[in-house]
Amino acid sequence: MRILSITIFMLFFISCDQTTSFKKEDFDTNIIPQPKMIDKGSGVLLLSGQSKLYSPQSDVYPLLDLFISEINKITNIELGTTDTNNHEADILFQIDASMIGEEYSIEIGNTINVIGGNYKALAKAKSTLLQLLGKEEGKLMFPIVTIKDNPNASYRGLLVDLARQWHEIHTIKKLIDLAAYYKINYLQLHFTDYQSYTLPSTKYKNLSTPNRHYTFEQLKELEAYSQLRGITIIPEIDIPGHSSQFVRKYPEIFAIKDTVTNPWIINMGKEDAYEALDFIIGEISSIFEASPYFHIGGDEAIFDKVSEDPFVQNYIKTHQIDNDVHELYRHFLVRMNGIVKKHHKQMCVWEGFRPNGKIKIPKDIIVFEFETNRYLPNELIKDGYTVVNTSWKPLYVVNEKKWEPKTIYAWNMWKWDNWYDKAPSYNPIQMEKSPLVIGAQMCSWEQSEKVEIPSLRKRLPVYMERVWNTDKKIPFEEVMNHIDILDDRLSKLINDNEQDSLLHGHNFTKDTQ
Repeated sequence: MRILSITIFMLFFISCDQTTSFKKEDFDTNIIPQPKMIDKGSGVLLLSGQSKLYSPQSDVYPLLDLFISEINKITNIELGTTDTNNHEADILFQIDASMIGEEYSIEIGNTINVIGGNYKALAKAKSTLLQLLGKEEGKLMFPIVTIKDNPNASYRGLLVDLARQWHEIHTIKKLIDLAAYYKINYLQLHFTDYQSYTLPSTKYKNLSTPNRHYTFEQLKELEAYSQLRGITIIPEIDIPGHSSQFVRKYPEIFAIKDTVTNPWIINMGKEDAYEALDFIIGEISSIFEASPYFHIGGDEAIFDKVSEDPFVQNYIKTHQIDNDVHELYRHFLVRMNGIVKKHHKQMCVWEGFRPNGKIKIPKDIIVFEFETNRYLPNELIKDGYTVVNTSWKPLYVVNEKKWEPKTIYAWNMWKWDNWYDKAPSYNPIQMEKSPLVIGAQMCSWEQSEKVEIPSLRKRLPVYMERVWNTDKKIPFEEVMNHIDILDDRLSKLINDNEQDSLLHGHNFTKDTQ
């Protein structure tokens, strides 16, 4: 493959004069997150509307078509593709399997040569090119530059809460475009909670909240849309707590005896409940096939009256579980882990279980640590769990409970912080670097779709700069200068220019609650 890439580059170095030209002009390279290596040359490459894109791999052509459409949205210039290596192409995308993961390189000289370790790496390179893109006198303009890049964190996530605040499909697509623009690679969709159940089901149709749920066709559409852009959707069904929709719609399957006192938790003692959850998880897993993960929530379960339920009492005896509802909860997590594995996914949970317990929680789950009230991140790491940092401060974006970009930039991937003075991380927990912290996730909770884009568009790239590059590369002021320029281009890409008024000088604290 190395020989092939050199040969192709030499062929395209003598690309058609009619479609390319050079100009001695300074051209700023505004890229967020910053590449690991960038070597700036002199001048810019100009491409005409007759320029074409080529790849030796047919699987890459959907990405080329996407790139063409995005260039058109930003510049009103429409390029084309060629399916033969015949000197017509000025932009070449190719996969080189010897590169690792999302590693990619871009060489802009007489042509633009893009190489990535896989499709997703090429998608990240495409985003870099969109950020470099300029326009002059009806031509595309790119700086003469060589870039070599790869992320430090393998998990770079964004969560969107669809259960508390319904989002139309077109809004979710905008969020995917925003995420792709700044090289997010996982989008977790919080589909279920107290307020609504937004998923479809062939067997448990009553679960779906009227006028607030997606069809199978819409979910498949989102899966294809995200995959094309190099983003993987992680579905979340929040259980055993946050589950009042299950309890109200199918009490004969999911409810405990005293639903008046506790209508929020699934009955962990009913075999029918496990059977139904197995079916539902399988149904949703088959839609989001590309995801290696399935998130079951697992947090903030309210155990009032659970131990008094006769099904629970019988289940505890049958499975020889200590007469302790917390042990039943740990058993529930273990059993759900088996169900998720059965459907070829790895289970993810919010921080919810505690360090102490007779039933051991498997180490092959991934813990999204947010509150630091139950199992501290340093303890999780010491005990061998894989962790995603979802520190409440500064990664939560919740209407006015959010933080300014400067505060986000002061955070790092091994730091947990909380605004709540009774949380252990109110005095921030700063850990040593550990490979068990595989990344981080910005979590947008309870926000209407009207404020979603404005809230995230300048916070997300700052957070991404800190997880793509876990060591700071440039000062904060320079980061924001880049983002301000890139944001104008983003507005054209997503056809949305609304901004958040709580961006600078605003940090949520307990006193501002």
